[in-house]
Amino acid sequence: MIWSIALAVSIGSVMPAAGQPQQQTSADSDDQERLQVPAQFDRASATRGQSILAANCGFCHGTNGRGGAGGPDLTRSPLVQEDVEGRQIGELLKTGRPGQGMPSFAQLREAEVKDIATFLHSQIYLNSDRRLYTIGNILVGDPKRGQSIFDSPGGCASCHSVENDLKGIGARFDPVALQRRILLPRAGSQIGVGPGGGKTGYLDPNALQATITTHVGRYQGRLVRLSDFNITIFDPVSGATRSFTRSGNEPAVTISDPLKAHVDRLYQWNDRDLHDVTAYLAGFK
Repeated sequence: MIWSIALAVSIGSVMPAAGQPQQQTSADSDDQERLQVPAQFDRASATRGQSILAANCGFCHGTNGRGGAGGPDLTRSPLVQEDVEGRQIGELLKTGRPGQGMPSFAQLREAEVKDIATFLHSQIYLNSDRRLYTIGNILVGDPKRGQSIFDSPGGCASCHSVENDLKGIGARFDPVALQRRILLPRAGSQIGVGPGGGKTGYLDPNALQATITTHVGRYQGRLVRLSDFNITIFDPVSGATRSFTRSGNEPAVTISDPLKAHVDRLYQWNDRDLHDVTAYLAGFK
């Protein structure tokens, strides 16, 4: 898969001018009043971030960032999930992706970008932390239909087997944890702590993989950081990071996502499909 940051925040071709605020409806105001923010996040920052996102990005991504007219759910974006304190998000907003319909938002101040990042990360945390939910019985699906989905061409069985890697999966994970892993395979990817003590996702074995081809050789590793100006990769064998300066398309960079099949599947399944597959896998004790 050739890297395009549009994978993370691809935008529809129709968008209001950068920085042009949208008219806020009463429904938008109600959403902000009901905004849930985990205790470890700055509530004031997250609230500001939602307002800024709604005004500048809401046309495509919705007022809560969960997707809208032509824009995907930002809480499922690999770039957003791997972002650290708004740095990766900020770099993209500065340049935009004009060829894909996304203008530059360079007028946003650093503090505003950090507020947007705080809001999005707080919502990702809410999505992934099952302790914050009151969960009833989720084994309401049809296991037989779940098996047909699992075994369908191009489905789960293309990479997994209930007789090998998923053997006893129902005993290893309770139904809630099992469904969470299907929905958010990268959940908790920011739990790792890097060499500088900061939170990072590149310690996750399923992190995005980068291949860098220069005039002197080829280098591979887990993606740490990618911008229009530089790229950093991590070598899990040596534990070292390495950075390269970028200019245009030099050096050539190719990104592969070990979890691409999971991510793609989530855009194809509906709630019934998810419950049926969960019910099927939960039966393997």
